[in-house]
Amino acid sequence: MTELWAAIALLLCLTSGFVLWAWWRPLPISAASNNRNDAVVELYRVKQSELEHELASAQINRSDYDQALAEMQRTLLLETSASLTPKSSSNHAGGLLLLLVALVIPVAGLLTYTQLGAYGSLEQNVNLKNTRSLAASAPSVTALISSLEDELKQHPNNPEGWYLLANSYMQLEQTLKGIGAFEQALSYVQIGSQQQAALLGQYAQAVFFNEGEFNSRVNQAIGAAIAQDPKDVSALSLLGIQAFESQRYDAAIQFWQRALPRAGEGQGKASLQAGIASAQKMLNKDPSQDLGASLPIKVSLANGLALPASPQAVLFVYARESDQGMPLFATKLNPRELPLDMLLTDSMALQEGTRLADYKTLNISAHVAIAGVPGQKSGDLVGQVLAVVIDGIETSTENETVYLTIDQILK
Repeated sequence: MTELWAAIALLLCLTSGFVLWAWWRPLPISAASNNRNDAVVELYRVKQSELEHELASAQINRSDYDQALAEMQRTLLLETSASLTPKSSSNHAGGLLLLLVALVIPVAGLLTYTQLGAYGSLEQNVNLKNTRSLAASAPSVTALISSLEDELKQHPNNPEGWYLLANSYMQLEQTLKGIGAFEQALSYVQIGSQQQAALLGQYAQAVFFNEGEFNSRVNQAIGAAIAQDPKDVSALSLLGIQAFESQRYDAAIQFWQRALPRAGEGQGKASLQAGIASAQKMLNKDPSQDLGASLPIKVSLANGLALPASPQAVLFVYARESDQGMPLFATKLNPRELPLDMLLTDSMALQEGTRLADYKTLNISAHVAIAGVPGQKSGDLVGQVLAVVIDGIETSTENETVYLTIDQILK
């Protein structure tokens, strides 16, 4: 970027230099001035000849001759000097104008570039390179978050940096921070770009994870994403979930089928296909007839640990893969009913079509959120995460109970 600005400065200096050269160089004497001088000199010679003739014929004496000749020479000098002397007032005004133009050209060029040019995109491109360098060198997600926070404080015009920070927050279940980072990314991204459309979909998904239901805020975020890109995978997936939960299985299938072409070949595509299969099954049968695989869980408080007095407190039970931050299954319960027994089933999947039987092991955890929203915060109650073997559990059979004990207060 330094080389680019140096080249721009050089070009602006060259442009101003041409104007300054026109100001400094001497003005040429016009042809009209030369013709006038020739006429004045010729007239002087004629009068001088007449004066000499009068002296020779004794019409005037030597004293009169010398006086008349001196007068003629003085007149000749004044006439020729006047034509060679520049008009100081007009030249001064013209010089000031050229100097002003020379100064205005670089300033106007820079202002035009910053306002109408691609200055913002250039800055984002440089910041993007810094972000990718940080991502490649960070030893852990926590270290990456710390580096990104410092980088974005100094260079906030970096939508990809904010996007990476948002996903890192979401991976650590810091949902509110993730939503804030998504909002920052949206404030800097180019309006109408494909990048903005993808961000809107991810933002809608983050808001849904935080709210836990399809309220007005979630629906508004989904609507903004679909308006920008009708084929956005995240927004279509959410619309499919919403339709499935309201038992509009035909609509759910249509939304998920529209999302499939851009879902890639990973877990996202597999989840969409499983959701479509589940919706197709639900069209022909009562979903209550088959809950799929299930896992019994008993949640309790450690001795001496008291529940928070907050009426908004909610007990969350999560199941996730060991290398993933976002849960695959989750449910909300009343912590005032502890200890309690529950059954983790496929119906608790955050993305329809996700099944317990599709995983070999899952990490099971419990969390009492004082504020009533996902994401661990100071003062919340948590317990140890248990790795549970899921492979082999069957539908409608007795499975071994998983015991979760909440025994810690987050500082």
